[in-house]
Amino acid sequence: MRHRIATLAFAYGIVLPITAWGQASPQAEALFRDGKRLMKDGQLAEACSAFEGSERAEHNVATVLSLADCREKNHQYASAWALFLQADSQTRADPSKAVLNTTAKNRARALEPKLSYLTINVPDESRIPELVVTRDGAPVDQAEWNRSIPIDGGSHVIAGKAPGHESWSTTVTLKPETDKQSVEVPRFKALPEIINKPPRDDAARSDEAPRPPEPSPFTRKRQIAIGVAAGGVVALGVGIGFGIKASSLHNDAVATCPPAACSPAAARDAQNKNDRARKDAMFANVGYGVAGAAIAAGAVLWFLGKPESPTAVAIAPQLGAATGLAVMGRF
Repeated sequence: MRHRIATLAFAYGIVLPITAWGQASPQAEALFRDGKRLMKDGQLAEACSAFEGSERAEHNVATVLSLADCREKNHQYASAWALFLQADSQTRADPSKAVLNTTAKNRARALEPKLSYLTINVPDESRIPELVVTRDGAPVDQAEWNRSIPIDGGSHVIAGKAPGHESWSTTVTLKPETDKQSVEVPRFKALPEIINKPPRDDAARSDEAPRPPEPSPFTRKRQIAIGVAAGGVVALGVGIGFGIKASSLHNDAVATCPPAACSPAAARDAQNKNDRARKDAMFANVGYGVAGAAIAAGAVLWFLGKPESPTAVAIAPQLGAATGLAVMGRF
């Protein structure tokens, strides 16, 4: 801690008694010294982070003043101003820290003309229930709405959200020094209402238990029936063909040997044609018989092959006055 006091005396050009204010923790002291070294090397962002870590490890006004000095050198004037005011408040009541108090007060006063300001305007029509306005992700207290607040230069994201409404955001950029900007929060658009369907009653839910799949109408017997019937149709076609051929041969035989005048040679030719006609007629009759039998057998097999109603049981939960399981089936 003696090192910290001596460093402050050197940095701010003030004379302080070299008296310890208490034993510093090793982590806080190491981070504090690291911050001083980084500041000397011109690595301001890293130095400020080291001072912040030291202050988190152990609060000390010397660390607050060093962090304020770092922020000012890094052109973060609003942050530096707030830290100097913090040091002023923490040393005001202690006579032994009067010099530090004066230094903090003077440094804060000197920074005021350099500050940049941002105003977040929230008009009455935008103040919907549960509205949250944020700046760079951090909530902005309602006391800061419609007020000009000191802020570091750079880009800042201003956003707003509320339940049941569309969110909104915008980005505003301020110069590091003596800039003034304002942002107005718009009227928020309400999201469309989602209408929830009323729950179905218990009876309806219990009736909707999963059902077993319907059996295919084309059973094995019906597939055989289709094949047999198709064979019958083919036999019918063959029978019709032979019947037409037999009729044609019979007509030719009559024309070859008319009853009034028929030579022996013509009689033999007519007899030959007539024999062939009778033979084809026999084949036609066989085809008709096979076709009839096959089609009849196919019809019988089709009806016998009707799919059976499967015996199925489904178990489903039943909710309501009597809670339990509902057993349903098809037999």
